[in-house]
Amino acid sequence: MANTVGNGKFQILKEIVREKGRNEEFVWSGPHIEADVTRQPISESSYEELKVFSESQKLTESIDALFAGAIVNGSENRPALHWALRGNADHLDKAVEFAQQAEACAEFANNVRAGKLGFEVKTILHIGIGGSDLGPRLIWDALRPIGHKGPNLRFCANIDPADFIEAIEGLEAESTLVVVVSKSFKTPETQANAKLAREWLIEEVGEAQLNKHMAAVSSAPDLAQTWGAPADRIFPMDSAVGGRYSVWSSVGLSLMIALGNDAWTEFLAGASEMDTHFRDAPLEENLPARLAMLDYHLHSQRNVPSRVVLSYAHRLRKLPDFLQQLEMESNGKSAASGKGELADTTAPITWGSVGTLGQHSFHQLLHQGTDRSSAEFIVSLNAGLKERKQENGQALLANAYAQAEAFLVGRSEAEAEVQLREKGVDEDTIKARAPHMHMEGGRASSMFILEDISPRSVGALIAMYEHRTFAYGMLLGINPFDQWGVELGKVMAEEIDKAISGSENKDRDSTTLRLIEKTQQARK
Repeated sequence: MANTVGNGKFQILKEIVREKGRNEEFVWSGPHIEADVTRQPISESSYEELKVFSESQKLTESIDALFAGAIVNGSENRPALHWALRGNADHLDKAVEFAQQAEACAEFANNVRAGKLGFEVKTILHIGIGGSDLGPRLIWDALRPIGHKGPNLRFCANIDPADFIEAIEGLEAESTLVVVVSKSFKTPETQANAKLAREWLIEEVGEAQLNKHMAAVSSAPDLAQTWGAPADRIFPMDSAVGGRYSVWSSVGLSLMIALGNDAWTEFLAGASEMDTHFRDAPLEENLPARLAMLDYHLHSQRNVPSRVVLSYAHRLRKLPDFLQQLEMESNGKSAASGKGELADTTAPITWGSVGTLGQHSFHQLLHQGTDRSSAEFIVSLNAGLKERKQENGQALLANAYAQAEAFLVGRSEAEAEVQLREKGVDEDTIKARAPHMHMEGGRASSMFILEDISPRSVGALIAMYEHRTFAYGMLLGINPFDQWGVELGKVMAEEIDKAISGSENKDRDSTTLRLIEKTQQARK
């Protein structure tokens, strides 16, 4: 497709934003979310071309296939059924099984909160990594202040034992339930932490009481039982639900217990609303599909290398971490869906932080750096209202709006000189300092506006990002549901672990051999 918008210079965006009717054309809505992309370098003609391109890539047919339960994960010959965990799946054979799994989790959650495990559960230690960790952490942070009905949650993911030590600091084992989440129950990091948790429980409560304090989520119930989880406390994970898409499944067991049934049901309902929108809305009204088209325009056509996610909502502070996995593990590929083909482009680098914290660190690069990064602001209109700090909430929104405007308008050297004179700075200092205060502006950004940070809105937000990621993968012509790049590192880590122990003699590069030898000497 031809790039019909400018030549990539920052300045061109200022001209585009002045186009008539911009707010009508480039403010997009979906359930509980509004996306204002008026400050992105895209014109009406470019957008029309993107819709034609999406049709040529059979995006609508791909969406239909996703919701029909067809094989959309070609390299593993699987459907992708994460959306079916949220409802709208009565036409699938798996629907009954998923409903039964959800019912079993809900019953266990009720029993935990009712004190029916033989002890009062005050804390859940949730052990997992990747999709078994990032999603639950995000949702716990987001919904804890308004939906907390049960025990507190602690998380442990890193194989570094310092993470486990920190996770159990101040905990009473007598009132702790350990929930290990691992599809295969072979993930080295999770295995290591599960072993530490078992040893800690034995030391603190004794082997006779051990099983009362253990539960697991896994597709390998035999291995989970070997670890120590009772058979009636092992909850399945379906192979058709990828880890980074799995928070809606039994992976969310800890959340179901801690947040309560009402908040969890609302969370699923918000996601289900976004599912219906993505499935039924035509492309020209479909929020995730439109955002995917914009992603293709920015990162594939215009070669913008990264997208920074700026969460101006403390409760969504883990969103950038979650999206790093969701987007880069899904679409960070070079293999096209077609056999033997390579994709022309790949996903951008996704990164970010809490917006107001970033303002005092990396926003310097965003305002004056030589590389481009598309910025994505996440705000909630009710900021501060629930927490009864309305003035702070208003200031939070003002900061988000100001940063987005500053990215666009910048500051000329002449404007800097005027500002310095108004402060009484002498002329020699003004001439020396003003060039350093110049900001070209024309930096692209989007503003995502949530109605509130409620279970329903958060569910819709996460589902929107999932569907956007899928749609972008379809436009790129890649499979967003496998992750072979992740698997390679796991295999090699196991091999090198054996090499350090002296039980593997595989031919390796000289640098790796030197590191193995150095580690062996240090551990003697």
